[in-house]
Formats: sequence, structure tokens, C-alpha cells
Amino acid sequence: MPWSGCSGVLLVLSVCPLVVCLPTSLCPPGCCCLHSGRLVLCESLGLRSLPVSVPLSTSGLSVARNQLCNVDHLLRSFSGLQELSLSHNHLARFPRGLPPSLETLQLQENRITYITTGVLQHLGNLTRLDLEDNRIRAIQPAALWGLSRLQVLSLKGNQLTSLPAKLPPSLTYLDLSTNCISALDLLSMSSLVNLQIFKINSNCLRSVPESAFDGLPRLRSMDLADNLWVCECDILYLYRWLLSGRLKMATDLVCTEPFHLAHRLLLNLSVVAICPRILKPNEGTSLPSGLDKTPGELNVPRLHRSTSTGRLHE
Repeated sequence: MPWSGCSGVLLVLSVCPLVVCLPTSLCPPGCCCLHSGRLVLCESLGLRSLPVSVPLSTSGLSVARNQLCNVDHLLRSFSGLQELSLSHNHLARFPRGLPPSLETLQLQENRITYITTGVLQHLGNLTRLDLEDNRIRAIQPAALWGLSRLQVLSLKGNQLTSLPAKLPPSLTYLDLSTNCISALDLLSMSSLVNLQIFKINSNCLRSVPESAFDGLPRLRSMDLADNLWVCECDILYLYRWLLSGRLKMATDLVCTEPFHLAHRLLLNLSVVAICPRILKPNEGTSLPSGLDKTPGELNVPRLHRSTSTGRLHE
């Protein structure tokens, strides 16, 4: 069967040439098999179970956009499988019995609610794991710790309320956006020594604990927008960290509290406006240099995100 469109497949298949599939006898009905069956695409077929006759030599398999509810232990015999997409299905839990050879696993847009300790312990070769847009409320401590090669982890669009504990130090990209994480745990942050890109926008953060970002030596990009920032004394660490200009990132964070500062930009405020108690009673008329000035009055350059282009500019 000729194949003329292969959208939404694994990373290695992101460029879809116009090809002719293998004969039906060597490829599951309705699927597209490329490169002598090493890459098998069985997308949007209404499947309720895995297709039969997938070649055991397959290294990339996509069964995305089907109606799969359970694939436990059905792929263990594919000892050379490196990339697997089970996205846009009806899986209610993380699949059991996946082959240890996997390097990329896409599980976005399923119905997974928990990640339990041990369910990933045999997947030590994973470098990419996408769990975006599930219903994950909790990840048990150390559930991801054994993934010593994991570099890219997306948990965007779930229901997490805290930073997962004991994340693997190998991570370079972490997306936790669009959850309701209310605090950054210092112990969890301390393991992220190789992290380069950190997305925690659209959460429920109210402040950032002292030294939270000091142990991230390779960090080069971070998104903190659309949180519930309380512009009081506890936010001074974040305020000063943003002023340091270490990263090229948007700094237009908006206060939600206290009431009199709501809707104000954090970096349009002075230290004293944020934390009046920084003044001692006998120093009411004598401020240390700069404490009563905003970053703009001190000529501190800041980056903002353009509403039309999304690009950062001073």
C-alpha cells in the first residue's frame, strides 16, 4: 500500500519521505513499514490492541493516535527497539515490561495518573521521556532516579503539586510547565547539576527559596512566567537573581500579592517596596544606597518578551 503522509511520529521519523511500504505479508495490515521493517508506523488506525506481525527487528515503532488501553509486557521481545511512541492513546498507567533497549519513549496525551517506584528501573538506556498532557498527580520518590542516561524529560500539562524528588543528574532539559507546583524543593533542585533548560512557567509558585538556582552551573534558559508571585520579603532572592542578568530570559514577572502590588512587574519595584521591614526603626530616613530605587532608576538592563514576536529584548 503506498504511503503518502506520516505525521506525528517518532523523532527519527520526523521527516517523512514519499515511499512505498513493504508488501502486506511483511508488514501489519494498515501500517507503513520503512527501511526493511526497522521503522513501523501504525498510527490513527483505531487499534485496541497492538498490531500483529510487527517485525522483531523493528527499531522504531509508532502506534500513536489509537485506542490502546494496556500494552503491558507485549513488547518485551523486541530486544532492538530503540524508539517507541504510544502517544494519544488511553493508557491509564505507565506500561510494564517495555524492552530495556528503549532510548526514546513518547507517552504524551494518555491517562496516566501515577509513576510508581520500580516501573522504570529496567529502562536505563532512556535518553528522552515525554509524559506531557497526562493526569499525573504524583511521582514516587526515586521513581526516575535510575534513568542515568535520561537527558530530556517533559511533564508539561499534568497535575503535579511538587517538584519530583530525586530527579536524575543527567537531565539537560526539564519541562514542568502547566502544573500546579507551589514550591521548589532545594534537595530536588540540587541534583540537577547538568540542567540547561528549565521550564516551570504556568504553575503555582509564590516565591523561590534562597540559593535555589545557585547549584545549576550549566543553566542557560529558564521560564518562570505566569506563576502566583507574592512580592514580599521571601521573593528577594529571586529578585536579585534576576537582576544579576546571568541568563537571557524574560524578567517581566507579575506580582499577584500583596493587594497593593498586584499586577505590578516585580522588577519595576524597589527592594523597600517589596520588603519594608528591611528598614530598621532607627534608619527610617537613611537608606543604604539603591534600596529605595527600582532597577530602571539604577539603569539595570532587563529583558522582556515581545507580545508580537515572543522574542526577548531589552
